[in-house]
Amino acid sequence: MGKFRLMSVLRIVLMPVLVWAIYLLKGNLWFRLYPAIMVALFFLCFFISLFKTPLVEVIARRMGEDIDDRAQRYCRNVTRVWAAFLAVHFLVTLATVFASYETWVFYNGVLAYIMMGVLFMGEWIVRRRVRRG
Repeated sequence: MGKFRLMSVLRIVLMPVLVWAIYLLKGNLWFRLYPAIMVALFFLCFFISLFKTPLVEVIARRMGEDIDDRAQRYCRNVTRVWAAFLAVHFLVTLATVFASYETWVFYNGVLAYIMMGVLFMGEWIVRRRVRRG
């Protein structure tokens, strides 16, 4: 079983375990920690991949992209950007656990998705420019 596939299986197995733990504990804290745990897992996926084939390159190859040396460097840099974003995002998400419920909902339910969308869109624009020239 490949490492990428193993990570997918782990996520599928861990998700119900986390939901079950939250249900059993019935604690608001555990419920509010869930986004931080998920962000931490995604951060680890991106960060660990920097020591082998970067996750963005793996995804690009699976989409059938032709990856030359220049594209490999680009994929590594995009993986670094995502790892850095997710590290900061994790810290903020963790901080909102101890903030008001409204702050937690706004950040984790609205602002986090907007920030990820901006990062996706920004990378898409940069990628188009890099491909052109």
